Amino acid sequence: MGLCAGMAAAHAQSDIAAMADLPLEQLMQMQVTTASRYEQTALEAPAAVSVVTADDIQLFGYRTLADVLASMRGLYVSYDRSYHYLGTRGFATPGDYNTRVLLLVNGVRFNDNVYDQASIGTDFPIDLDLVERVEFVPGPGSAVYGANAFFGVINVITRDGRQLGRPQVSTEVGSHGYAKLRFSVGATDAQGGDWLIAATRSTARGADQYYPAFDAPASHQGVAHGLDYDRSTQLFARMRRDGLTLTLAHGERTKGIPTAAFSQVFNDPRSRYIDTSTRMAAEYAAQWQPTLAFTARLHAGRYQYVGDYVYDYPPVTVNRDVGTGQWWGTEWQWVSTALAQHKLSWGLDYRRDTRIAQRNDDLDPPAQYLDTRRNGNVLGVYVQDEFALRPNLTLHTGLRWGQQSGSAGALHPRLGLVYWWDAATAVKLLHGTAYRPANAYERDYRVNLPGGVVDTTNIRSERVRTTELAVEHAPTGATRLLLTAFRSGVSDLISLDSLGHSDRLTFNNTRTVKVHGLEAEAEQRWAGGRRLRVAYGWQKARDPSTDAALTNSPRHLLKLQWSDVLHAPAGWGWNPGRYAIEAIGIGPRNTVLNARLPGHVLTHVTYSTRIADVDVSLGVYNLFNRRYSDPASFEVREDALRQDGRTYRVKLTYAF
Repeated sequence: MGLCAGMAAAHAQSDIAAMADLPLEQLMQMQVTTASRYEQTALEAPAAVSVVTADDIQLFGYRTLADVLASMRGLYVSYDRSYHYLGTRGFATPGDYNTRVLLLVNGVRFNDNVYDQASIGTDFPIDLDLVERVEFVPGPGSAVYGANAFFGVINVITRDGRQLGRPQVSTEVGSHGYAKLRFSVGATDAQGGDWLIAATRSTARGADQYYPAFDAPASHQGVAHGLDYDRSTQLFARMRRDGLTLTLAHGERTKGIPTAAFSQVFNDPRSRYIDTSTRMAAEYAAQWQPTLAFTARLHAGRYQYVGDYVYDYPPVTVNRDVGTGQWWGTEWQWVSTALAQHKLSWGLDYRRDTRIAQRNDDLDPPAQYLDTRRNGNVLGVYVQDEFALRPNLTLHTGLRWGQQSGSAGALHPRLGLVYWWDAATAVKLLHGTAYRPANAYERDYRVNLPGGVVDTTNIRSERVRTTELAVEHAPTGATRLLLTAFRSGVSDLISLDSLGHSDRLTFNNTRTVKVHGLEAEAEQRWAGGRRLRVAYGWQKARDPSTDAALTNSPRHLLKLQWSDVLHAPAGWGWNPGRYAIEAIGIGPRNTVLNARLPGHVLTHVTYSTRIADVDVSLGVYNLFNRRYSDPASFEVREDALRQDGRTYRVKLTYAF
């Protein structure tokens, strides 16, 4: 998403026209924190950062974090009726639960410690209405963040109580029995404290799903009835006072499994997933001296996955799969400007995995197939320097040593040069490396059942090395242009594969992968609120040994956004509204069985306005009812999964 997205979102619901006129030169000075773990402008950052603001979320009617990421340059999302999967610059390995991107919330790691999963769908535990902006930094970030910062870092920055201002109630209804209700309270107290408390409940009945692979009389003619449901509850609280910030996020989601994944009995209503996540964090920030800032964090979390699978061994039984992770950690960071021409930062991260447990049991008759438990430690020490070689040339250097239980320690550097060609143009040359050790699921999960994972041994850590050249140009206060070229090499890629013609699966280091590509983005604003953004990505990810394209790796990605102010007819009593059109194009992709899925373009239209003190948002998604499919992974019998056609949503928000 363009960095020139509106920054006034927190105060915009009652003044849409003013929001549309926000000057681009102000937006180009947006402060981002993800690239270097401290604030700097987007043009200064040693990365081509993408940002989506609260304004964008409201304007384009995004419903999940997956929708937000799908709008960004170089990213694409797949869905298998269970979880959403993020593709980054041509990489979307089947069976990967977004382990190669690091998900942060307010700078705190949100990947769990069992699957290393970055939850971006309805299992993400924070309502998007509580999000101030989402930053994405592409490329390896292990020199700054350690493991999982492999292909990029997502940072979700939440809103404060003063940004909501008053108690709010919001309700949504939509296609396939979708309904959502949110209640939130934001306030400030006389002592300068800032408070936000919110609760959200959403349900979706889902549509019946047809799967040709099960089209037989014994399998209900391939139609899964009432199994695409999705129910979730989210709780969020945040308090800030005198440099101290406390945050709590809790989410529970129950999702039906219409695909009969992992060789289950088809169309059995007992088949489901349950994801439960709780995260707590305390942050203290202080300016110790005029030239020395200090930030400390203490965080803890718990994640549990429960999967109920229905099998016919015989007899027909429910097999329960449970993964539970608990952890706590701390982060310490210092940022110093005491040395002339240098901005030096250093710190350490530590995480204690107090529990990583995986179980697999039949419920009736009882039988146990897996019971593994482990704990461990993750430690990282890093240093970075932002060195102004000349007034128009800055050298960024970074080095991190990291080690976690079960893998050897490793050093990871990064280098970046930011050259100001002139006042409107920045040229960035970037190089970095990253690693990802096998997670507990990949190392320990061995269940000799239909659809089970077996023979997982001696997995090496993945490694990536990336070089990137980016040019950002803002010739006027209404125009922004970006062009970037990148080249990456991945070794020892861990992937899920099938064992011959059996129904068993395995994780192993399968290949070395090379990828190179180009990305371009342009944004233009006009007086009166009109705005256009176009982003295009071309990437070629291939296995050098065979020169074959990777699974679920499109060559082309196209994003187009247009929005404008729309005035209601005289006498209607409506405030000026905004309409927005978004088109997302994804090129052809290969499936795991090497079938070729055609490319597609999805068009979404939204309209937002205020009527009698109520903020109203209307959205139509997949406007032209495009029929398209996403590649499936090995655990699903279908080679490709059909996605939703045209859907609708109506949202009403009232502030007391």
